Order: sequence, then structure tokens, then C-alpha cells
Amino acid sequence: MTIRIRILILLLSAMVCFAIVTTSGLAYNHYAIHYGSHGWGPPEVAFLFHYLLFGATSVLLLGAAFDLAVGRRLTAGFDRLATLSSRSAWSLTMLVSVLVFGLVTVSRYGLLADTAITDDENVYSFMARTFASGRLYLPSMPEPVRPFFDNHFIINDGKWYGMYFPGHPALLALGERFHLMRWVPTVSATLTVPLTFAVGRRVFGPRAALLALPLLALSPFFILSSATLLAHSTAGLLLMAFAYAALRVLERPERVIWWLAAGAALGWSGLTRPLSAGAFALPWLVLLATTLRRRPGGGAWPGATLFCLIGAASAGLLGAYHVALSGNPFTTGYQTFGRMAGMSFTLGALVAPAPYPSLFELGYTLARLNFWLFGWPLSLVFLPFFRRTREGIALLLAPAGVVLLFAVTTVPSINVVGPVHYAELIAPLVLVSASGIEELAQWVRTRLNASAGRILALPIAATLCALVLYAPLYVGSLSATTRVARAPYDLVEAARLERAVVFVRSLGALDFPPWSWAYDPRNPSPDLTDPVLYVRDLGEPRNRVLIRFMPDRAPFWMGVQNGQLVLVPLAR
Repeated sequence: MTIRIRILILLLSAMVCFAIVTTSGLAYNHYAIHYGSHGWGPPEVAFLFHYLLFGATSVLLLGAAFDLAVGRRLTAGFDRLATLSSRSAWSLTMLVSVLVFGLVTVSRYGLLADTAITDDENVYSFMARTFASGRLYLPSMPEPVRPFFDNHFIINDGKWYGMYFPGHPALLALGERFHLMRWVPTVSATLTVPLTFAVGRRVFGPRAALLALPLLALSPFFILSSATLLAHSTAGLLLMAFAYAALRVLERPERVIWWLAAGAALGWSGLTRPLSAGAFALPWLVLLATTLRRRPGGGAWPGATLFCLIGAASAGLLGAYHVALSGNPFTTGYQTFGRMAGMSFTLGALVAPAPYPSLFELGYTLARLNFWLFGWPLSLVFLPFFRRTREGIALLLAPAGVVLLFAVTTVPSINVVGPVHYAELIAPLVLVSASGIEELAQWVRTRLNASAGRILALPIAATLCALVLYAPLYVGSLSATTRVARAPYDLVEAARLERAVVFVRSLGALDFPPWSWAYDPRNPSPDLTDPVLYVRDLGEPRNRVLIRFMPDRAPFWMGVQNGQLVLVPLAR
């Protein structure tokens, strides 16, 4: 049997696996992905089962075909990566950064229609515009009309503000001052690319760092989460900046500038996502403390002292922010909103005695990450093979700590552009996976005396599998979700309303498949100058109060009637 015939048989066998996955969708509502609720939908479970079984088989078959066809070239290219000049490596990094900028932009406009697909994004936008106006909060409207502005995750108890931490909206506010707020996550994702390369080069070497670049750029989780206004792009950039600065400190502890950079990055990430920042930083703090202990001289202590002072200042700043809003440095917006709305943030967790909810959340997170990280049937398969250095272990333990922390708290992650609670962990997981690919390829060469192409072909085959099977399904479902989220505003734009107030009974988020996580309407701008204000529908008698309060605005009603979203003018 010739090599060409063997390659052809392998390719045809892989195509059969592709066909099985695609055809099976006919029996499961075309694998429709339903958003707007926690957990797994039966059609999605059916897809992932087929994708795991037949998708993984197709990856092995395609990998074997690629190894036979171009295995030697893959091995030669793998070897050249280790000898690439620093200038060439950075040139490739910049090209990938530009690619990421383009992919996020295309996803933002072409897929998500530059709109919020979660209530969280509307809250961040409201907070950013409030900060940009020079205030931490707005005074609530007068008592008779205040309830009309009680949106999801918005506190309106005399002070009117979003419940989230201030680090990310502060960065968005900076963009808002230049009318570029929605570009901030795109820029954050773009800057994460060179930081990822810089961290990877110091931890695993230049070859693993270069291998990580295409993995990061082709990660659907990284690209799609960066196309939203969620805080994870900011948190991911800051955590990678902290890791890089910590690495520089470990190399030269006497350099105060890197202690300063590490403290600033960690402090800002603590103002953005405190739990993630604390769990992520723990193994790195252990390494830094060990370095100080091994160097009893005074050269490192000035920088370490400055690092601690910055950390204390960041914690104090967060406490002062909470005092300004709630009057208590230890009462967060989450607690205030939960108390006012009677809402538990563990809503959607498994109802069972401990530790079963934590075990369920851990398994759910790992399963989601397994598919979303690269879109492969087994995205986490290369993680265990990474190079065991103290920095490499810290790079793995840092995201593992975040995952375990959220599992213990049993706060369920929503799944819209991936398991969004963990989007700030993408870059370190990509680096550890890239190191695993490199180490496994080297092991196959040295221990099995076989071609490294056997391993190197697998990520290529898995990426092709993701592009053919995984991406079209999830991208298509996200596109449908975007249409649901945009429908109310498209309806208003089509009516060409000016100086109007719309009483919203429902946006249709849970009325039209595949649903969305944007249950409540957009929040108003701080000065209430929006052409159209969206408020809650409190019923005919109470709505009249707001109509009289805003006599210059034409009143309308929005809701679902007879299975359709409608916009109806109201009498003044």
C-alpha cells in the first residue's frame, strides 16, 4: 500500500467521522445551543458527545494523514522555531497581535453586532459613563419614579450605581472620554498577545512561546470573550502583566521597577476581579517570598516593601470605594444588590448537600474549558505534559486556584462566549498547553525514536476539526442570540423615535430561541439625554406618573404579544 493510498484512506475515514457528527444533528434539533439559562441543553449534550467520540477519532485520523504527508516539514519547522532570532520572533508576535485585533473586531461587529448580549455588559457601560462624568455614582431619581430604573445588577437606593468592582469600568471610562469605550477590550486582547509571548519565553523558552501564539489567536474562547464588554479581557491583561513582572523580579530581585510593575498590575486586577486576582497570585507570591528568604541581603527588600505598600493601597482604595457607595468597606455591590433584590448568586448551582455542588461546578467548568479553550474535542489534553519548572508549575497552579475557588463558592458560570468566569485564565492555559506540545514532541523523538510530526500534526488536525464542526455551531448560535438581544433596539431604530420613553415589559430574552442573557434594557446615560430612555413597565396607573414626570418624551410600550415583540405608542 503506497503512502498516498494510506493518506487517502485516513482522510476519507476522518470525513466519515465528520459526516457522522453533522448528520446526527438531524435527530437532535440540529444541535441548537440554548442560552439564557444555566447548565447543559439536551441538543448541546448530544453534540458534545458525538464531537468527543467521533471528533477525537477524526483528529487522530487527520493527524496521522498530516504526519505522513508533511511530518518532516513540521519537524523541520519545529526545529527552526528554537533557533529563530529574537527580532524575527517579535515580528511574528506583532503579526499575531494584528491578527487578534482583526479577529476580535470582526467578531464584535460581524457576529455580536457591537451590542451587549449580557446584562453585565450594560452595567459596565453604565458604570463607565458614570465614572467618565466624574462621579462614582448618580443620585437616584425622585421616589415616585425611581423604580422605573431598577435594572438587573443596578443598585438604586438613593445612590444609583452598578454592583461590579471599579477596575474594569475605570478603564472603560478612559475609553469613553475619547468615545472609544467599546474598543477597550479589543486593545486589551491585542496587548495580551505580546505579554503572553514574553511570559512564555521566560518560563518555557522561545519555541513554546511561539507555539502559543497561533493557539491563542485561534482560541474561540479568547477571541469571542474579548469581543464583549465583560471585565475578563482587562483582568487577563493585568494578570499576564503581573506574571511577567514577577518573572523579572525573580531574575533580579533588586530591580525596584519590576516590584512596582508587579504591584500595580496585581493591585489593578484586584480592583477588577478580586477573587480571581488573589487566587491567581498565590503561587507567584510564594515564589517571590521564597526568593526573599534565599537572599537575606537588603537589595530586594525596598522593592518588596513597595510591592506590599501598593497592595495595601489597592485594598484601601477598594474599601474606600465601597464606603462611598454602601458606607461599609466590606460591603460590596454584590452584597447590596443581593440583599435588595433577594437574589442569591449561587442561583443555578446544583441543589444538593456539600460538597456535591462544588464537585458539580468543578466538573462543569473543566468540561466547558475542555471544549472552549481551543474548540478541540480535547482542548486540555496537552496540559499534563508541560515542562516542570518552578515558574511553569506556578503558571499552571495560578489558573487552577481560580477554578477551585469558584468551585468552592458554587457560583455557577454562565456559558455564552465560553464559561465566562474563567476567560482571564486563557493565556496561561494556552502557554502551558504549548509547553505540553513541545515536551511531548521531544519525548516522542528521544524515547520512541519517532518523528515529532506525530505530535505536531495533532493540534493542526484538531484546529481543522474545530473550524469544520465546532466553530460553525457555536458561532451560528451566538449569531442567533445576538439577533434576540438586538431585536428591541432594531425595533426602536426602525420606528425612528426621538425624545421617547419606552416602558419595557419584556425584551424577549427568554421568549425566542436560542434566548440571551440580556434580560433587562440598556441603562440610561448619566445626564438622561439619550434619544430613547428604556424603563421598566410598572403597569398603567404607575406608568402615568413617569409620563407626567417627563412630559417632553413620547411614551411607548414594548413587550411580547402573540409570539411577537411589539412597540406600541401610548396616549399621553
